Amino acid sequence: ANNYIAQANISKNNSGRLSCEMFMTGGVGSVFNRKSPGGVSAASIGPDNSNWKDSPLLGVLLYNEGKEVETDIKYRLPIRAGLSFAYKLNERFSLGSGVTYTNLRSDMREGSNSHYFTGEQTLHYVGIPLNMRYNIVSWKGLELYVSSGLLAEKCVSGKLKKEYILNNRVEKEETQNLNEKPLQWSVNASAGLQYNITSSIGLYAEPGVSYYFKDGSSLKTIYKDKPFNFNFNLGV
Repeated sequence: ANNYIAQANISKNNSGRLSCEMFMTGGVGSVFNRKSPGGVSAASIGPDNSNWKDSPLLGVLLYNEGKEVETDIKYRLPIRAGLSFAYKLNERFSLGSGVTYTNLRSDMREGSNSHYFTGEQTLHYVGIPLNMRYNIVSWKGLELYVSSGLLAEKCVSGKLKKEYILNNRVEKEETQNLNEKPLQWSVNASAGLQYNITSSIGLYAEPGVSYYFKDGSSLKTIYKDKPFNFNFNLGV
């Protein structure tokens, strides 16, 4: 679940129809952990034992030949920030859009206890949301509403930092620029309860769900291993 961090109400026009907000969601720590048996064998690499020093990955595989190995992936909570605009169509409906930035980070470890490699993957996305909000009821500063929409996010850059460890010693470090830059689509729905302290300040609680579609790339992300997500946002 994603916890709401902050929101700031920037402005509202005189007619009260257009509003602008800044927001940030996410956090630190791993939210999802996946372990599976390692699947690549040394025989599939090709070169003989004498050439493994030219390829630390080959060395890891050769040292682990015949041993039990596993892949461990830890996904960190996505961090998302953005600027959103909402236009009030009438007393019930509002249409919203804007721009978002999302940072996805994950850590991977594959191999045995003393011969393995680790990777830290960082992906940067820029997205455009489109949302529709419906106010069910308003009474003495309280508002009950539902919202649904979609989000299109384009991966604009990505890096993978790797370390190869043999006999518990780092043999090589490298950083790779990821060439795949997929387009990530998702849909979302939420319900919220808001209490307006003043005409421009309110407190709200908003549980919601989202679903992320496959992006057609080979990148490993939390959206692929856990496409259906629940979130609970608290904000001012």
